[in-house]
Amino acid sequence: MSLKEKAVKGFSWTVVEGILSQGLLFVIGIILARLLSPEEIGLVGIVTAFIAVSTSLIDGGLSSALIRKIDATDKDYNTIFYSNMAIGVALYALLVIFSKPIGVYFEEPLLPSLLIVGGIALIINSFTVIQRTLYIIKLDFRTQAIIAIASSIIAGTIAIIMAYKGFGVWSLIALTLIRQGLTSILFWIFSTWYPSFVFSKESFKSLFNFGYKLLIAELMSSLYSNIYFFLIGKAFSTAALGYYTRANQFQAPFSSNITLAIRRISFPILSSIQNDIPQLRDKFRQFLRYSVLINFTIMATIAAISEPMILLLIGEKWATSIFYLQLLCVPGMLLPLHALNLNLLAVKGHSDLLLRLEVIKKSILVPLVIFTAFFSLEIVLYGLICFAFTEYFMNSYYSKKLIGYSTLEQIKDILPFLIIAILQFTAMYSVTFLDLEMTPMILVQLAVGILLFLIVHEKMKLAEYVEFKQKTVGIFRKFTKKRTN
Repeated sequence: MSLKEKAVKGFSWTVVEGILSQGLLFVIGIILARLLSPEEIGLVGIVTAFIAVSTSLIDGGLSSALIRKIDATDKDYNTIFYSNMAIGVALYALLVIFSKPIGVYFEEPLLPSLLIVGGIALIINSFTVIQRTLYIIKLDFRTQAIIAIASSIIAGTIAIIMAYKGFGVWSLIALTLIRQGLTSILFWIFSTWYPSFVFSKESFKSLFNFGYKLLIAELMSSLYSNIYFFLIGKAFSTAALGYYTRANQFQAPFSSNITLAIRRISFPILSSIQNDIPQLRDKFRQFLRYSVLINFTIMATIAAISEPMILLLIGEKWATSIFYLQLLCVPGMLLPLHALNLNLLAVKGHSDLLLRLEVIKKSILVPLVIFTAFFSLEIVLYGLICFAFTEYFMNSYYSKKLIGYSTLEQIKDILPFLIIAILQFTAMYSVTFLDLEMTPMILVQLAVGILLFLIVHEKMKLAEYVEFKQKTVGIFRKFTKKRTN
C-alpha cells in the first residue's frame, strides 16, 4: 500500500471515528443541555478544562518523540510507559491537593468533588499512551476507531440513563470515566505489546531531550485552548461560561476532530519522509488543501445554521449561545492549519523553535485576554479571532525555511476554498431573513448549502474535490454492489 493510500485510509477511519463516537457525544451533550442549566454546564466546563490541561502533559512530547524516532526499541517503549504512569499519578495527586483552593477561587462548593472524581481519568489515560502510540506508528487507525466507537456507545448509553435518573453533572463525569476506562481496557485487549520491567535512564534522557520541548509547547497550547474556560468562569459567571461551553460544543467536535485526524495521520507520514524535502513539501501541501476543503465547508455550514440548530436542539434558554457559536467558527476554521505547521516543526526536529513559538504566542495572548475581559464576553471572542489569525501567520513562518512553502503560497492554496466557504455561508445565512419556521429554515439552508457547494466545485474542478468525489462515489458503488449481491 502506497503512502498516499495509507494516508487516505487512515484519514477515512479517523473521520469515521469522529463522526460516530463524537456524534454520539454530541447527542449526549444536547440531551444534557436540555436537562441541565447553563450554570451546571459551566461547572462541568471548568472540570473538563483542568483535566484537558493535565492530560496534555501525559499525551505530550514523549509519545511524539517515540513516533519520530525511526529506530525506537522495546526499551524506549517501556521507559516512556513507566514515565507516563508516574506523570499521571503525580498530576492526579496535585489535582486532589488543589481541588479545594480551585473551588474557593471559582466560588463553587461542588467543584472539588467533581475534580477529584473526574481526575481519575488522568491515571487511566496514562496506562494507554504507548498502545495508542504504536497504533499511530503503524497507521492503524481502524482499530483505534473501533475502540473509540465501542467505548462511546457503552459510556454514552450509561450517561444518558444517569441523566434521565437525575444525576445531573455527575452523568457527564461518569461519561468521561467510563469512556476512558473502556478505551484503556480495549487497547490492552487488542494490543500485542505489553510492558516489561525495564527502565533506561539513557533512553529517557534521549527522548526527553527532544520531547520535553514539545511537552511544554503542548501544555502551553492546551492552556491557551482552555484559558477561556478559566477566564469566563471567573471574570463573568458560570452561566456565561455555560453559554460559551455549549456554543463551543457545537463546533469543537468537528474542527477538533478534523484537526486530530490531520495531526494523527500527518505526523507519522511526514516523519517517514522527513529527509526528502520535495516529497515532504508535496505531501504537506496535500494535507493542507484537503483539511481546508473539509473544515472550511463544515465551519461555514455550522455558522450559517447556528440559530435554527440551537433553538431546535436545545431550546430558547440557550439563545445567547447562537452568536458565540458563529464567532467561534472563525478560529475553528484555522485549527488544522495550526496543527499542520506545528507538526512540520516537530517532524524536522525543531522542538526548540516550536517551544519558542508557543512562548511568544502566549506572551501576546495573556495580555490580550486580560484586556478584553474588562469589556464583555463578545469582545473576548473578537480578541480570540484576532489572535487566531496572528497565530497562523506565526506558525507558518518557518515552513518556508524548512520546506520552501511560504505563508503566501499557503494562502494562495487556501484562498479558493475560503472564497467558496464565504459564498456558502452568505447564501445559507440569507435564508434566516425569510419568514420561516425553524425546521423548514434549517432544511432550506442545508439544501442551499449543498447545492452551492456542488455547483461551484463542479465548475472549478479543484483537484482535492475531484479526488474526494471519486473516493466517495467508489465507496458508494462498492456498498450498493454488496447490497445487490
